[in-house]
Amino acid sequence: MLESHKEATVAERISNINSTSIGNWDWSRTPSGRAMDELTELNNLISSVSISNCPDSWKFSLDTSGTFTTSTMSNLINTLKYGVHSRNLSLPRNKYVPQKVFIFSWRVIQLKIPVRSELDKKGIDLHTILCPLCDHHIETIEHALVDCHKVSSIWTQLLDWWNQNNITISNINEAIISDQGFSHNSFGYSLWQATKWIACYIIRKQMNLKVFSCKVWNPAMVISEIQAQSFSWISNRSQKKAPIKWHQWLLNPSFYAASPPNRMGIG
Repeated sequence: MLESHKEATVAERISNINSTSIGNWDWSRTPSGRAMDELTELNNLISSVSISNCPDSWKFSLDTSGTFTTSTMSNLINTLKYGVHSRNLSLPRNKYVPQKVFIFSWRVIQLKIPVRSELDKKGIDLHTILCPLCDHHIETIEHALVDCHKVSSIWTQLLDWWNQNNITISNINEAIISDQGFSHNSFGYSLWQATKWIACYIIRKQMNLKVFSCKVWNPAMVISEIQAQSFSWISNRSQKKAPIKWHQWLLNPSFYAASPPNRMGIG
């Protein structure tokens, strides 16, 4: 406020003498009182400043790149406020599932599903943060989709259905990303991955129905819906008509995963 020339540059107001920067001020009146204290603090701040001939630019000091991005700021806020860091994991698209299932799966690996533990971290007042199914453990994303014993029984039945008894689904990575015995990017992997994503989606859907619509959790109904929806979405998204037969899919879907795509008319 005391500067005589409001458009003065920083370089015009700082002189470097014997490697020390000093102020070259032009005040409209002599600073006094609190302004003098602020001037003393300012002189201390600029004493180590070195002025170059480069154009002025903005630099984001909280990131090593010096560039501001919303994702970096979001990660910093999450780390400071909630003690978590966004997971920079990518998820390849799978053409055998609808967009809503892909988005849900992406949100799962980003830990952005509104389970009770996450809502509690954000200060939302809940009557309980325990799992609505077992009522014994805190509802985290891992617990809600994998660890809860009422959910793990669904995965056991799904593995039996796919004849994959030599593997387990014990964490989010195995439920969403891991190829688990299939050649990555193979046709079989795409079918298996699509089935797992659909399973996660329906498990969460049925859990929400229990919480918000007072529906009874029925494991047999959950696995039946996974089988029916996976058949409907996967067969309808194949490049040619009727590549998958319902009775064969219901009996042993791994038959299609092990068969060449062109044998069934699937691209």
